[in-house]
Amino acid sequence: MAIKCGAHNCVHNDNHGNCYAGVVNVRGAHAVTTDETMCKSFADQDLRADAEFAMEFNAAPKKAGVTNIKCGACQCKHNEKHKCHAHDVQINEVTASCETFEQ
Repeated sequence: MAIKCGAHNCVHNDNHGNCYAGVVNVRGAHAVTTDETMCKSFADQDLRADAEFAMEFNAAPKKAGVTNIKCGACQCKHNEKHKCHAHDVQINEVTASCETFEQ
C-alpha cells in the first residue's frame, strides 16, 4: 500500500516518487473526476526558504503510505470514512491530483 507521487517539485517528494508527508490530505468533496481532486499537502520546494524546516524535514524521513491519507473525495470508491483503502495511490505530476480516484 504505497503512494507514488509524480510531483517531484513537492517538498515531501524525494524525486523517486516517494512521499514523506506525515499526513497526505486529498481534497475534492464534490469531485466526480480525477481532475477535481488535489493533494493539498503539496508544497512547492521552490518556496521553501526556511533552512531550519529543511533540516527537520530530512532528519528522520519515514515514507508515507496509503494509511497516511486523509481523503476528502467523498465520491471516491476507495474512500471509507475519510480514509483511503486503495492498494496504491498515484499523485499526478503536473496537477497534484489523485490519479487513483474512481467514482
